[in-house]
Amino acid sequence: MTKHVEFDKNGFDILRYAAALSVMLLHYSSYMMILSENLSVRGAAVMDGTRRWALLFPGVVILFAMSGFLISASFERVGSRKEFFLRRVLRMYPELWICTIINLAVVCILVPKLLDKGVILWVLTQIVGIANTPECLRTFGTGSINGALWTVFTEIQLYIVLGIVYPYLKKMKTGCWAAFLAMLVAANVACGTLAQNLDGILPKLIERVFLPYALWFFIGVFCYQKRRKMLPVLRNASLPMVIAYLVIKSFPVELPGYYADITTGILLPFAVIGGGYCLPRIRLKPDLSYGMFLYHWIVLNIMVYYDLINKLQWPLGVVLYVSGTVIAAAVSCKLGRTLQKRLQSVFR
Repeated sequence: MTKHVEFDKNGFDILRYAAALSVMLLHYSSYMMILSENLSVRGAAVMDGTRRWALLFPGVVILFAMSGFLISASFERVGSRKEFFLRRVLRMYPELWICTIINLAVVCILVPKLLDKGVILWVLTQIVGIANTPECLRTFGTGSINGALWTVFTEIQLYIVLGIVYPYLKKMKTGCWAAFLAMLVAANVACGTLAQNLDGILPKLIERVFLPYALWFFIGVFCYQKRRKMLPVLRNASLPMVIAYLVIKSFPVELPGYYADITTGILLPFAVIGGGYCLPRIRLKPDLSYGMFLYHWIVLNIMVYYDLINKLQWPLGVVLYVSGTVIAAAVSCKLGRTLQKRLQSVFR
């Protein structure tokens, strides 16, 4: 008989921050290697190694898998679609709106001469979570006003889908789940093939819709639904899965898949859920990982604009980038909670 694993005794807070930091360092190291004119040999090696590790364990895959697992628990706690959607809106949007205001203030202060009417459309799309860079700002910073925002919009779509289908998923037996996840595997691979072989609007549309990323999220949902049987197995198998994952990834074979290859898309979410129950139960409150996603690209744009990547030694640049992002996330979290409480009083 398998030993029961208590749901809340996990280290997902540690993994959440590790994944957010992975995404941040992936973006910073990539631009560092492109834009730096005087990077030392050691600095180049560190940046290249950082980028390789971030690509090996992509933070977006990890966060989506954990999100599917934990948001399923949230749905069951609230008990109704209306309450579920309300809580998701209150969790996601207040900080996003504050981020939009701060981002707008940054470009108004730094590059007011570049702004035109396209900024209005950008504001309207960003406040609902849609990633968009107006043409007038494509020469500012990295060329993207907030390059990580697509993950937020994808997450919102997955919440909407989950809110609609969750009552049906609860009734699905393991065989039906296997068929459902197999369909999502096929969808991920098909999206990857289409994106590589087609031009025009379709690849951009694929990038913005939830379907290519649904596999990672719904593996998390599946693990929650079957948690009594799955968690003891996954906890014991997490290390062997990571080892198998590293062995497979060591082969110079290009596997299909969208954003991440299909080995990453299948093995990593299961390993993450199991690994969360191997880590110590450490709660890191308040949760700044969402704010780290929202603000790290803004900090990166400011650093690129002032050419700090070249003006600062690379260790100091990394410290400034990470600390600036965390400080912005902390301030945003505090302001977001205040706005959230006011909105709660309106909706309730």
